[in-house]
Amino acid sequence: MSLLQSIRNTFLAGLLLFIPLVATVYVLWFGFDFLDSLLRPVLKRVFGIYLPGFGVVATLLLIFALGALARIALGRRMVSALEQAIMRVPLVKTVYATVKHASEALIDNQRSGFKGVVLVEYPRRGCYVIGFTTGANIEEARDKTGRVLVNVFVPTAPNPTSGMVIMVPENEVIPLDMSVEDGLKLIVSGGFARR
Repeated sequence: MSLLQSIRNTFLAGLLLFIPLVATVYVLWFGFDFLDSLLRPVLKRVFGIYLPGFGVVATLLLIFALGALARIALGRRMVSALEQAIMRVPLVKTVYATVKHASEALIDNQRSGFKGVVLVEYPRRGCYVIGFTTGANIEEARDKTGRVLVNVFVPTAPNPTSGMVIMVPENEVIPLDMSVEDGLKLIVSGGFARR
């Protein structure tokens, strides 16, 4: 291996660590900063001082409180009522439902609706993409095509929350012996992850 290839490989290895770390820190920082900006005037008014970084503590407490609320019966009813209210707002419901489903798929693949990892020929014969089969079944599509179709979500790399759903004839779907989690890791890494 030449010195140039070694430098290139070292740089790519660093980049693969750097990108997810920066993305994670950015999302967390945005949440912390948002809560900090909301709490800053309240803290100044109540305590007379501002505590820098209180947004970090507040974010962690908020996440924990929401989790605790969602685990009790009254909390589940409150969450359900809030979600029903959100689902009545035209643009907000689309964004909320999409982000919620994507979050469930990434965080809890037991409840995500993804049933398995498959290969399908796309965008042309001889080229394959990794997709995730879903439990949804559209009878009208089967009735109109006369074929048993499988819904396959084909995510985009490196952001698996976006992608497209394609309906593939059942006999053209190639199941893989890979967990949904491993499939998601492969997508997020841009194909670099190893099982």
